[in-house]
Amino acid sequence: MSWPIACLVAVLGCLSMSLAYGKACTEHDAVGADAMVDRITTWNAASVAFTKYGQCDDGDIGEGYSEAIARLLVDRWNTLPRLGQLIKRNPSLKGFVLRHIDSTLDTADLDKIKGLSTSSCPSGMETFCKALTHAVLQTEQPTK
Repeated sequence: MSWPIACLVAVLGCLSMSLAYGKACTEHDAVGADAMVDRITTWNAASVAFTKYGQCDDGDIGEGYSEAIARLLVDRWNTLPRLGQLIKRNPSLKGFVLRHIDSTLDTADLDKIKGLSTSSCPSGMETFCKALTHAVLQTEQPTK
């Protein structure tokens, strides 16, 4: 597949996700979202990506979001309380994070997330940690 066709396919995939967010993922948005994926190294950046480019959450961009969320959870678990603060301001961020605990992630990362969410949950985030554990368990279910 040529580069222009691959880009068109990615943009069209993003456009299909726009129905879920009520806003179209324009080609400009898709380019911005793709560029931002590699800069998601904090929960603040994840929140900005979700707010600004949530309508583009599909395909390669969605997989990039999943990897970024996994890295934050696995490598920066101690920052989870910041995510809790951001979720209080924007409750739909919780769904964004949980949706990206998916089968595209490395099994070792999923195991680490499950372990951390069951044994090292920050105070006040128990409900979220249970949801994280559930999300990991859902990835272990066989697909029909």
